[in-house]
Amino acid sequence: MEVSMKWAEGWTGSLAWLAGGLGVFALCLILTFPYGALQSRVMRELQYHSGLDIRSTQSAVRFPGIFEWRNVTLSKPEWGALQLAVLQTKVGLLRALIGELGLDVLIQADDSSTAAGVARGTVTGSSLALDGRVSVKGQFQQVDLSTLLRRYITRGTLNGEFFQHFESIPGQGSSMTGDGVWRVEVKDLTMDQIPLSNGLTLSVGFTRITTALSCRDAVCEVTEFKGEGQDGSFSGEGKLTVRQPVQNSQLALTVTIVPGAGFAGKGTALGMPPLPVGVPLTVKVLGTVAQPRISL
Repeated sequence: MEVSMKWAEGWTGSLAWLAGGLGVFALCLILTFPYGALQSRVMRELQYHSGLDIRSTQSAVRFPGIFEWRNVTLSKPEWGALQLAVLQTKVGLLRALIGELGLDVLIQADDSSTAAGVARGTVTGSSLALDGRVSVKGQFQQVDLSTLLRRYITRGTLNGEFFQHFESIPGQGSSMTGDGVWRVEVKDLTMDQIPLSNGLTLSVGFTRITTALSCRDAVCEVTEFKGEGQDGSFSGEGKLTVRQPVQNSQLALTVTIVPGAGFAGKGTALGMPPLPVGVPLTVKVLGTVAQPRISL
């Protein structure tokens, strides 16, 4: 019995020294990790794979592995500029040490609120350079669409969640691969200045719109597409074929529109043919996202 107790005491001391040594090693690793170089690398990869020009007036490193940029401007020639209050990334240091990527991303449109105007996501991949297969999972929380698409939208709040695999090929960009699921909901949407063929513009509003996509590689089935409001309601189904750049993605939708009392008055004022209130009308939406064509 005495021998067993001495043996246990000896192992306890050894394990304590081992734990202490590992703790000191971890602390030294955290304190001496090249955070500045990693922050620059993260920014370069974000710009390269998103195709966006990302600029900020302030940047900071928060231990361990949290990088933050404030007063951020995202821009792309065909989109214009978007202003963000905070862009924050948290890098999994242990994964980074073995050359893999584990990245948590937080975007805030307004730094005064952590509950509204927020997008969160998690990016995982087998390479820090985002080469090969990459998985992205995230959500949108109370995002003001008028700040993103101010050209046509004057009001609207977006909530949603998504999960998608991507395949990144050096020099060729990223493409959607494998299964993916996207679901978004827009409330209190008002779209203005929608151009018509007669040179006039149309304004429509909906209290709620929901859309759900089930994707396989670059082809997404529209499993849910419906909306309702004073101007009427609609429902639809079809396919979205994703291409690069995104505005060249192909639409093939069948949409059934039920005009409401609000839309009937607007249509008459704009010289459009009268649409009977409550009578369904089915149309086809074809072409690209940037230039859709509508036909009966």
